[in-house]
Amino acid sequence: MAVAAGLALVSALASGPACAGQLPATSTPEAQIKAGIVFNLAQVVSWPDSAATTTAFGIGVIGHDDSDPALFSLANKTVRGRGLALRDTLSPAAFGEVQIVYISRSQATSLGSLLATLAGRPVLTVSELDGFCEQGGMIQMRRERNRVQLRVNRDAAERAGLRLSSQLLKVAEIVKGGD
Repeated sequence: MAVAAGLALVSALASGPACAGQLPATSTPEAQIKAGIVFNLAQVVSWPDSAATTTAFGIGVIGHDDSDPALFSLANKTVRGRGLALRDTLSPAAFGEVQIVYISRSQATSLGSLLATLAGRPVLTVSELDGFCEQGGMIQMRRERNRVQLRVNRDAAERAGLRLSSQLLKVAEIVKGGD
């Protein structure tokens, strides 16, 4: 039964929040899958009550890369009964207004300072950058054997007061880092 639940979660994480026809034509299939994963992470992560400071569920994007069109297609969807709001070019001053921060590959040189600023805040950090979890990020998506795989830094999430579902932890590679 646990294996079936894990497989169902992988399927749910890998499937987009909408059918492919609803996503922008400029999105690659991989970008659509990654946007679907970001959307579905909102369903399998629990935030402390104090993190709900606005009526909308916020996803902030720092930087730009080829995933942008697919990520921005998520705007106006519903997460946990709240409208989803996307914030582009998120500044550190606005970190308290979002529950998820997606850090684009274009931010590789400033990753350390971004993660230091976000450390301890109830914000799920997600990226495709190599070594993301080892530097203190929470969820890294990476392509491996023609599939999108998840790496999770459980300790970083717990320090931020976030709870990751057991199903997510079963299908992800758990890594340490960013202490």
